[in-house]
Order: sequence, then structure tokens, then C-alpha cells
Amino acid sequence: MAAGSGPILQGSIPPGWPGRRPQDRIVLDPGGPTWMDLTTVLAYVLIFILGGAVLVTLIPGFREQFIQPDGTLSEGSFTFAINLISYSILTVLALIACWRPFIASFRTFRRHGWLKIGLIPAIWFTCIMVNALVVMSAGGDIKSDNQLAIEGMTTEVAFLPMVLVTVFMAPFVEEYIFRHLLIGKLSRWVNVWVCVAISMVLFASIHFISTGFTFDPVQIIPYLTLAAAITVAYVLTGKSLAYATILHVFNNLVSIVVAYTLLPLLPEGM
Repeated sequence: MAAGSGPILQGSIPPGWPGRRPQDRIVLDPGGPTWMDLTTVLAYVLIFILGGAVLVTLIPGFREQFIQPDGTLSEGSFTFAINLISYSILTVLALIACWRPFIASFRTFRRHGWLKIGLIPAIWFTCIMVNALVVMSAGGDIKSDNQLAIEGMTTEVAFLPMVLVTVFMAPFVEEYIFRHLLIGKLSRWVNVWVCVAISMVLFASIHFISTGFTFDPVQIIPYLTLAAAITVAYVLTGKSLAYATILHVFNNLVSIVVAYTLLPLLPEGM
């Protein structure tokens, strides 16, 4: 048997060989809900939905660190610092809660690994094309306040810290909650495609908390497109948290690289 071909699940026929049934693909078990899952979700709700992140500003001297010489507040750096602390806490909690299934979920690459890796940029490109069509149909820009806030932070925050939070921490926390929990674990009791719909709607909606969920309906399309791509990929890769996270990381990495390299070259106001 070739190295890396995985365990033999059906008689003596290795995975991927002729004679195996389609249903013998690798399907991962996220396990049942744990107290650590509950703790992490409650922390996420407290920090981002109930606005608990602002408690960081009560730390003596915290706000003063972001006052500029002219007396104004550096909004981008201030917001980033709050996000850095918030996501650091949530990332640690999520890792404690799911590090075992997260590592195990890399098993999805044992079958058709190069194909799955190659599909990541292809899926991203498809999302971009769909969003571009929406932009043309809408006749203008569809950037949300969340996206504009991120672009604003790139003018005040160094590239590597931004990558740490936006490219690695945020995607991992969001995939843990919106895919691993809301699909992987919830589907033990609810139809998986119902879970997919719930996950997509909540994932897209959560990005508009700062506006009180007030937004142009067109602005939600990019988030729904990304959510659809990730959730379907998550299910089809055997509920792989690793695959969903890598796909999300790739999407955010491209966005951040573009924000730091190409956006500054565009004319003011574009």
C-alpha cells in the first residue's frame, strides 16, 4: 500500500481504489458538545454580540495609548487593539475546546489531497466572480461598514499584526463556531443542510453587528457567497474543520494583501 493512502476501511481495498463504494469517503466525527464549547460560545456572544469587547477600554491607560499628538484618537489602531485582545481570548478558548478534532480533520487531505488543495483558489475565484457580477448588477460599490473598517485599519496597523488577527485568529474562531459547532455538532440532531442554512445566515449577519444589523441588502451578498462556499466545502470534505479554516484563511489573506498593496495605489475615493 502506498504511503499516505490512509487506513483500509473496506476489506482489503485501500481508499480511492476501484471497488470502493462512494460512501466510504473520509467522514470526520466532530464529537458531541462539551462544556468548553459552551464556554467559548458564551465568550463569543459576550464579546461580539453583547458588546463586551468595549470592557477592554476600561483598563487604566488603555485609551490613552492611542491618542495622537493633535489630541485625536487613532480610530484604526484603537479598534485593532480591541480586536486583538478579543480574538486572542477566543482563539485560546477555541483551541482548548477543539484542538483534537481540528488536528484530526487534516485527515481529509489523505484522499484527493492535491485536488482539494487546488480547489481552494478555484473556490475563492468563483466567489470573486459572483461578487463582481453582483457589483455590476447593483451599479456600484457594495462594501459593508465592516469591510471599510478593516481597510481603514490597514492605514494605521502594520501588516504582520493585521495578518495575525484577520487572517489566522478570526477565521479559526469563526470556523470553529459557524462550521464545527453549528454544522458538525448540531447536525447530530438536525438535518445537515438545515444546519448549513443556519450557519450561512448567522455567519453573514454577524458581520453587521456594528451597524445594528442595518445595511443595504446587497452588502450581505459577499458574506453569503463566502459562507455558501465554506459550508458546502466543509460538508463535502467530511466535516473537515481544517479545510474550512484553510479556505477562510486563503480568502482573508488575499483580501489583506490587496488592501496593503493595491488599494493605496488607487485614486482617492475609489
